[in-house]
Amino acid sequence: MSERPQRRSLRAVEAAALTVAVGIGGALLPAAAAADDGDRTQTVSCGTLESTDSGGVVHAKIRNCSVTWGKNVLDGAYWQTVKFQLLDSRTDGVCARARVAGEQGSKDFSECNGVWTTKTATFGGRTSVIFISIGYGRSASDLTHYKGMFAPSGF
Repeated sequence: MSERPQRRSLRAVEAAALTVAVGIGGALLPAAAAADDGDRTQTVSCGTLESTDSGGVVHAKIRNCSVTWGKNVLDGAYWQTVKFQLLDSRTDGVCARARVAGEQGSKDFSECNGVWTTKTATFGGRTSVIFISIGYGRSASDLTHYKGMFAPSGF
């Protein structure tokens, strides 16, 4: 299950769904089915990304990238979780950088040690597109390659 931002409690729905049995005329009815939390998700692969210098040398890599689009049909909450692995493929003192951005803000990441490192960004709210950017250098202006991921229908 993907990460999800905190949401308000649905005590009335939860209480009704957790009713185990009702006594009617001395007979017990079967236990109610497990409660549905209302969360619906769809995960989409965003694949790989590389950032190269002018000579074609790869300096930064992203792999195993996925975006999980989530919504709750009970309370109307939406969220997105982006997971990927980031690598500084040249340990030359210049770090690999990545940014995940959407309509709800952005989160920056870096990796400097030549080791695949898992990164996760979770956003609350509804958004129609998530951008994953990669580069190498010392600032956000060094992000040179990007991929846009559009929300699936219904999310």
